[in-house]
Amino acid sequence: MLKDVLGALAVAHPLKQAIRCGDLMLTYEELFIMKDRVKKYLTEELRIQKGDKIALYLPNCADFIYSFFSAAEIGAVTIPLNTNFKENELRYYTSKCGIKTIITHSDLLVRWGQMPLKEKTPYFVLMDQLEWPTADIKADSLLKSSPISPDAETIDSDILYLCTSGSSGRPKIIQKTPALLFAGAENLGSALDVNSQDRFLCVTPFFHANGFENCMFLPIIKGASLVLMREFSPRSMLDVLEQEEITVLIGSPFIFSSLCDCADRSYEFSAMRYCLSAGASLPAKLKKNFYDTFGIKVREHYGASETGPISVQFEDADEIGAVGKPLNNVRVRILDKEGRQLPPEVTGEVFVSSTSMIKGYLDEPELSSEAFSGGYFKTGDFGMLDSEGNLHIVGRNKAIINSAGIKIDPAEIRNTLLLYPKVKDAYVTGVKNRRGMEIIKAIIVAHPDCTAKEIVTFCRDRLAAFKIPRHIEFIETIPVDVMGKVIRSLVEE
Repeated sequence: MLKDVLGALAVAHPLKQAIRCGDLMLTYEELFIMKDRVKKYLTEELRIQKGDKIALYLPNCADFIYSFFSAAEIGAVTIPLNTNFKENELRYYTSKCGIKTIITHSDLLVRWGQMPLKEKTPYFVLMDQLEWPTADIKADSLLKSSPISPDAETIDSDILYLCTSGSSGRPKIIQKTPALLFAGAENLGSALDVNSQDRFLCVTPFFHANGFENCMFLPIIKGASLVLMREFSPRSMLDVLEQEEITVLIGSPFIFSSLCDCADRSYEFSAMRYCLSAGASLPAKLKKNFYDTFGIKVREHYGASETGPISVQFEDADEIGAVGKPLNNVRVRILDKEGRQLPPEVTGEVFVSSTSMIKGYLDEPELSSEAFSGGYFKTGDFGMLDSEGNLHIVGRNKAIINSAGIKIDPAEIRNTLLLYPKVKDAYVTGVKNRRGMEIIKAIIVAHPDCTAKEIVTFCRDRLAAFKIPRHIEFIETIPVDVMGKVIRSLVEE
């Protein structure tokens, strides 16, 4: 199915730019050919088969894209891993998902510690060290000579695992099939009218659901062009937006705020059709600042890893949390604590159903039954539908920290803090910084001579950088109620 899409694009538009990443430029025909070469390497050299698990530990780059499409065509499952993860986190995912092969770059290998040197599995593939044949091959000849195996990629077979935070202190695994990926792309793509003339700037990491599905998968299957940034640099990003005549940018409040902060001259973004902000609430002040600086309106996009795209705020709205009407093939219900549907303008918990929604989490039956019921997903957000059907998000029920669009489970950080000998107890929460963005705060009961510096040093060796507390407060005791639960109103005041 995915081969059919790439093959059709390669034959119909062989010279059209598919990907630009720095000095590298690939047409759709070249993308298809590279995909076929990687597929041949995986099947013939590594004996990868349907159902095998392949991790992509890569930045946003061409290697990521054709590795995914190669694995999907085989019927293998791709697992994008956050390139900020440290060795213990990487070991956890490798074991949890049963990863057989890890595709990465040589400069990232050090983050895996001794695993690549001392352990036979998983097998590491260094894409930047491989040499590919340079023979002149055409996509149409490859389509004829290498038909896809009928028992490999199927519409309802898992081809992607995405990792998301959960309430147990360890992430949940979200399983995606081609059918779910295509449905999500259609729901958002039709709303934005994405077409082959669009040019997407991909700065949101592909290991993030928003980056993978909306910034990479959507434009590829629509035949649009992708400009990739391996790492976020706001000043470089402004130049790329202007020079590459980008038409669609999907980012986060942190990204848009950073662009405003470093704009030291006027920029011409006349080609821009949409700027979408996702992952966290978009402050009205930031929305105004971005428009005043660049003359471009930022639209709020609401979605979840479990459901795919949910809504886009196309109408002008200044209030925080106004995220627009649900997209086609998406249904939203607002329920009270007893599960009764609430009328318009009344706040309750947001439940979502969509054609791109998963059925549950990998090997987590209890969590799945809690989160999914009656064909709907319990988002954990509080909100309401107004009289015109627009969704407004007003708060969150779950204690997940939303830092720059990345969901972080405070339980995982607390568990790490408790490993430090001087820490007796800890509570982790999210607080707003001066920009209105959420950062991590750790409230700690510790030995009298314990310092914030040594806490950060301890965490730095065990947690990804974005999980390290930015603010640390020491207190004598953490208040709890009669059930032993932390009294959040007291500890967070």
